[in-house]
Amino acid sequence: MIQSDQNNISIISVGLSLLVGGFAGTVITQINGYFAERKDRKIRFLDEQLRKLYAPLFYFVSQSEKLFDLNKRFNSAYTKEYIEKQWSLAQSTQDHLEKETNDTLEIANKYIKLVEENNKKIKKILDDNYSFIDPDDIELLLLFYENYVRLETEIDEKGVLKTPFRIYKDVGDISFLRPDIIEKIKDKFITKKSELERLVNKKLIRNIVKKE
Repeated sequence: MIQSDQNNISIISVGLSLLVGGFAGTVITQINGYFAERKDRKIRFLDEQLRKLYAPLFYFVSQSEKLFDLNKRFNSAYTKEYIEKQWSLAQSTQDHLEKETNDTLEIANKYIKLVEENNKKIKKILDDNYSFIDPDDIELLLLFYENYVRLETEIDEKGVLKTPFRIYKDVGDISFLRPDIIEKIKDKFITKKSELERLVNKKLIRNIVKKE
């Protein structure tokens, strides 16, 4: 009788161990699944955030950065060739110089016009994908919007300031595209791209380990 009771206890103990072990295994599986899904959601969000917002912003601000550099180089060349050098006062020379200086300034200004076109594309990207903007970028991008609106409102088609100069200086200067915005967008793109690659690589390694 005692032996039979001991056998029953052993069977119950084994059953309980299997039950507890199975339950614990299920809980662990569910926990692992939960964290894996969280990581997958993060990957999907980061990928979409890059594709829809930060990658196209990076593309256009990088273009504009090069356009600013071209404009600066043209202005430097203009100063070197036409301001610092002494030219003959002969009418033929002056007529030739006038044409050259006008052509040079026109080309330099065209690069700024291309920056303005890029700004329109940037604004559309922000309008269409504002939900992907990181909270710490909001204030800086609102400054972009402020300058964009002021350029559209206060500068006429010929590039002439409509706002009375004293009022303009009191309100503050207008920037086509602030350098800190360019740097912030470039930094965010590089950081997020690296983070996405890191997460994807970790997921690939995890999947390989599971298969083995």
